[in-house]
Amino acid sequence: MKIFTKKEEQILLAIYQLKNRAYLIPIREQIKKYTGRYYSVGTIYAPLNRLHVYGYLTAYVEKSDVSAGGKPIKFYSLTKRGYAALAAEQEQLVIVLCSKVVYNNKNGIKIK
Repeated sequence: MKIFTKKEEQILLAIYQLKNRAYLIPIREQIKKYTGRYYSVGTIYAPLNRLHVYGYLTAYVEKSDVSAGGKPIKFYSLTKRGYAALAAEQEQLVIVLCSKVVYNNKNGIKIK
């Protein structure tokens, strides 16, 4: 299983929430909505591109209308591999959150 960076996780979750209308700016806004962190476009683009290259996302370009400046927009969606990765991340999170944490002065923290 691939270990994702925090930004990669946030991007995957944002795209999942946005469904078929996920492109750079709404992805950034979705991350801000849930984390309170406002990332620059460049900070989002690098991990977004990496996720696409590794097959977790698919992308397509759509021409925008004049009100959006007429520039093409690249939309992203999760692939089967992307959905599977999110499910695996969720499973790991549940395991960690449901684990009993025991503190021992001699050995430190142990998770049961």
